[in-house]
Amino acid sequence: MDKDRIDIYLLMGSRVSRSLAAGFMSVIIGIYYLYIGLNIIQVGILFAIGAFINPLFSLLFSVNADKYGRKPFLLLSTSFLPISLVILLFTRYFPLLALSAALGGFGIAGGLIGGGIGAIVAPIQTAILAEKTKKEELTKIYSLFTTISTYSGAAGAVLAGINDYRILFLLGILLSALSFIFVIPVSEKKSSDLKEKPVEINTNSKNSRNGDNNRNRDIIKKFTYTGLFNGLSQGLIVPFIPIVFEKFYNLPQAEIGYIVSLSGIVSASLILLTPKLNERLGFVRLIIYTRLVSTILTLVFPFLRYDLLAALDYTIFTSFRAISLPAQQALMMSLVSSNRRATTSGTNQTARLLSLASSTLLSGFLLSLSVIFPFTLAFFTNSFNLWLYYKFFWNVPEAREKKRIDRLNVE
Repeated sequence: MDKDRIDIYLLMGSRVSRSLAAGFMSVIIGIYYLYIGLNIIQVGILFAIGAFINPLFSLLFSVNADKYGRKPFLLLSTSFLPISLVILLFTRYFPLLALSAALGGFGIAGGLIGGGIGAIVAPIQTAILAEKTKKEELTKIYSLFTTISTYSGAAGAVLAGINDYRILFLLGILLSALSFIFVIPVSEKKSSDLKEKPVEINTNSKNSRNGDNNRNRDIIKKFTYTGLFNGLSQGLIVPFIPIVFEKFYNLPQAEIGYIVSLSGIVSASLILLTPKLNERLGFVRLIIYTRLVSTILTLVFPFLRYDLLAALDYTIFTSFRAISLPAQQALMMSLVSSNRRATTSGTNQTARLLSLASSTLLSGFLLSLSVIFPFTLAFFTNSFNLWLYYKFFWNVPEAREKKRIDRLNVE
C-alpha cells in the first residue's frame, strides 16, 4: 500500500473520531448551556463568539498553510477541540465558556455534515486530500469522507442519550485527542510537486501567470459570495435546532439525539447518490435543485404542530442540503490551481462562518420572540444563495456538464 493511500486512511480515522465527538456535542452543547443557567440570548452570544473566531482562524491557517506547509496547521487546528472540552469539563465561568466556544467552534453546532464542530480543520484537510488523490477519484473521495463523517456523527448523536455531561465531555476529549493522534504520521507534498493547472473560466489569458492568478481570484470571489449567504441561512437555524426541539416541541435530550442521528444516517446515505445525480444533472443543477427542496422545507418547519412531523421535516431538509456538498467541494478544488486550494476552501469557509456568526447572534434574539422569525429569514437568504449559484455557474461548462463526477478531468 502506497504512502498516499495510508495517509488517506489516517485522515479518515481522524475525521471519524472527531465526528463521533461532534455528533453528541452538536446535540448537547446548547442544551447544556441552558442546563447551567444561561438564557437563550446568552447561548446565542456564545455561539456567535465561536462562529466569529472560528473563521478568522480558518482563514489565517488556510492561507499560511498554502505558504508554509499544511500539516503543522492541521495539527494545531485539530488540537483545539480537546482543549475546548477540557475547559467545559472544569468550569462554568462565562469568559472561559466563551474561550471554549471559540476554540471548539461551537457556534456551528447542530450539524453533522463535514464533521460538525470545529470546521477550522476542514479546509486544510480538504486540500491535503486533494494532494493525495488522483484527479479522476477526487469527488469519489470527498463523497466517501463526507458519508463516513456523517455516519460517524450520527452514531455519536445517539450517545447524547447519556445524561451525565461529565461523562460526555470526557468521552469527547478522548475522541478528539485520538483525532489529533491520527494526523501525526500524515505527510504532505511540497508545492513544487503539484503540477495541476486550473480550469479556464471567462479569461483570454491561457498560459500566463497573471491569467492563472486572475482565474483564481475570480473563482475565490464567487465561492466567497456563495459561502457568505450560505452561512447567513445556516446561522439562523442550525445551532439552535436541538434547543428548538427541546423548548418548542418539548422533546427530551435522548430523543433529540435520535432525531439528529436519523438525520445523519439519511444524509450520509443520500450522499452516496451524488455521483449518479451529477451524471444526470451536472454540478450547478444538482446544487440548485436539491437545495431548493431544502429551502422550502426550512420555511415549513416552524409551522408544524407535531413533533413527529417536525422531526421528519428536519431530516429531509438536512439531507437534501447535504447531497450537493461533495460536488461543491470537488468543483471548488477543480477550478483553482493546486497551490491555491487551501486558500480557496478557507476563504469560502471564512465567509460562510463569519456570516453564520452574525446571523447566529441575531437568531438568539429572534428566537426569544418567536420560532417563526429565524426560519422565515433563513428561507429568503437561502433563496438568494441559490440565485448566486445560478448567476455565477449556470453558464460555466464544467459546472453544467452532465458526467460522472468520479471521472471528472480537470487537466
